[in-house]
Amino acid sequence: MFLMIMTLEEGLELIDNYKKGLQKFLDLLPEQSVQLGSEMIKTLTLSSKNEIKNLEAIEKALKHQPKN
Repeated sequence: MFLMIMTLEEGLELIDNYKKGLQKFLDLLPEQSVQLGSEMIKTLTLSSKNEIKNLEAIEKALKHQPKN
């Protein structure tokens, strides 16, 4: 079993990088419409936007944790 411990700042940076990657994916997604089809584009777009919202909620919760 592997246990990774990181600081809050490192965790927030990881979340931010993942959000940026998802946004870049969303930006490039329309270029793939011929290969993937419009329904798949809609599904991937919705899924990615939901993932970004989830990450933002996690970020918000982490930033508002009481500091010991």
